[in-house]
Amino acid sequence: MNSLAYWQRALSGVLDADTPDPGRLGPMLQVPGPSVAQGCAVYRNNSRGVRAEALMDVYPVCHRLIGDRSFQGLAREFVRRVPSQLGDLNRFGEGFAGFLAETVKAHDSFAGLPWLVDMVRLEWLCHSVYYRDNDSPLDLNLLQQGDPSVLCPRPANRLAWMYSPWPVHAIWQAHQRPDDPPAQVIDRGDRYLVIERRDYRPRIEEADAMLWALLDACGKGMTLGELGAEADLDLGLLAELVKREWIGALEHRPRAA
Repeated sequence: MNSLAYWQRALSGVLDADTPDPGRLGPMLQVPGPSVAQGCAVYRNNSRGVRAEALMDVYPVCHRLIGDRSFQGLAREFVRRVPSQLGDLNRFGEGFAGFLAETVKAHDSFAGLPWLVDMVRLEWLCHSVYYRDNDSPLDLNLLQQGDPSVLCPRPANRLAWMYSPWPVHAIWQAHQRPDDPPAQVIDRGDRYLVIERRDYRPRIEEADAMLWALLDACGKGMTLGELGAEADLDLGLLAELVKREWIGALEHRPRAA
């Protein structure tokens, strides 16, 4: 490991540790002024504060639903438990839904919001599709070259999808307005959602169950041959996925030896 990488890793470890040991940074930081421990404490608080604020930008609906005080507390605890592994702050916060699921189970105060975790999952997908790369134009000529059964139809990069037994898409949409959203009836029921980046904004669509199932299977890397062999899937709907531009590429998978 080169010296720069070593010091970056050491500094990260000191900033994110619950019981930091500034001594790990060695004599390089023995400079006049505040002690290393004091400097690290300031840097740690600023770093964690920035990441907590970033979570508010990623999860604005959750923030509105549970209030500023509750959200700030959850954000600070998440930041404490989950150090950032990436230099891009826009990609921080993916694990917040899992963290929230554990918190919801442990606190009765969230009992009236059984759909909150799914809302957070939806918000992350709406956020993350913005930063995904565009696909190259789809080449359907590959279907005429060689054995099409080994091709894997891959969903478009700008796409995400999720299932929820709650109308989280309707709740999300209602909270896009700046004023208080109207009262909603929140009933259980299967919702198959597709989140698509259009004009650099997320668009959420409630899809047909069979169409969603085929998209989900494509997302698992199944070949056309495997998709056609699944009794619960309708491969005939692949044309609809292509029409909607939900398939981003046809990729070859070599046959197993």
